[in-house]
Amino acid sequence: MQFELLTTNIYNTLKTKILTLAIAAIFTGVTLPAAAQLTWTDAFNKLKMEVRADGEYTTTDSTPNLGFHGKYFNIMIGGNLGGHFSYYFKQRIVANQGSVTFFDNTDFLYLDYMPTKNWRLRFGKDAMALGGFEYDASPIDVYFPTNIWRNIYCFQLAASGAYITNDGNHTFVAQVSNSPYVNYNGLNYDAGLVSYNLYWSGKVGHWQTLWSTSMVEYKWDHYLNMIMIGNKLVYDKWDIYLDFMHHTLSFDDWGKNFGFVSCANYYFTDRFNIFVKGMYEQNKSEVTLGSSVSMDHQLAAGHTSARYGLGFEWYANAEKNVRLHIYGCRMTDSYTDAITNQQVTDATWNFNIGATWTMDYYKLFKK
Repeated sequence: MQFELLTTNIYNTLKTKILTLAIAAIFTGVTLPAAAQLTWTDAFNKLKMEVRADGEYTTTDSTPNLGFHGKYFNIMIGGNLGGHFSYYFKQRIVANQGSVTFFDNTDFLYLDYMPTKNWRLRFGKDAMALGGFEYDASPIDVYFPTNIWRNIYCFQLAASGAYITNDGNHTFVAQVSNSPYVNYNGLNYDAGLVSYNLYWSGKVGHWQTLWSTSMVEYKWDHYLNMIMIGNKLVYDKWDIYLDFMHHTLSFDDWGKNFGFVSCANYYFTDRFNIFVKGMYEQNKSEVTLGSSVSMDHQLAAGHTSARYGLGFEWYANAEKNVRLHIYGCRMTDSYTDAITNQQVTDATWNFNIGATWTMDYYKLFKK
């Protein structure tokens, strides 16, 4: 009897400790109801793992490709440390073997300090404070993304300060982070480069905003200027966003390098929706991608890119922890061939079916 009482007390003590340490803030979701990348609200009492696996059929002209891929495997932990401090940790497990270190796949690992209701300070591995609703979405929830989404490594060590209005509808952020060009795709650009970011997240009735302006250092005292403006309308049965992205290395590049992306969802039920997505991007600079003059890696100089498609998402249960998606899209890339001086357009069709599932260990511990 005493032994059973002792083991019961040890189990309850360990369970309490685990729940205290593993109160998690899930930082994900464009189709799930949460801000994904840059959030300044608490959502504790969660410890989660999430997985996405896809089957894809891709054809470029007459060259087909069929395969299955493990897209994402994420672990998310967070909690309150007391004394106005909190923390958040998100690790992406799936990676190309040998190409990155463990910390490269750490999306978030930061410490928050909130001295008052309105002010918040943060330091650690975080998302760069950039606008746009496609960018704001968690990677696990993004389908056929833009080039700027794919080609900016947004998770950087950063120091941020935020002011949140009393009603919680507006957040203003000033952030200094490492530049994504510190180590771009293993090319080892100059170390010690930074990015200066200003960001506004707003909500006025059905209208939501994610706006930012940034100076991204690509070599000492040389900057890629970025403006990212996201606007979204949200109603009960549907929503739609439109993002505008502009980036330039010099004044004579203004108006040459930009992109648009829009996605609309119609929710037949709370578990089934259809979405339509389209985008256009261009880089009309005369310089060559990766040259000593240009380090604008969003899209190769002289190229235009377009993508459009539709699909649906279906949640298998009311808890929304199992999701099936299917989509089809067409992608084109147009440029002038350097040898023939002829306009060339490469077209790709992509058909994708996949499943995402979430394991909520906090609920398991509670049971």
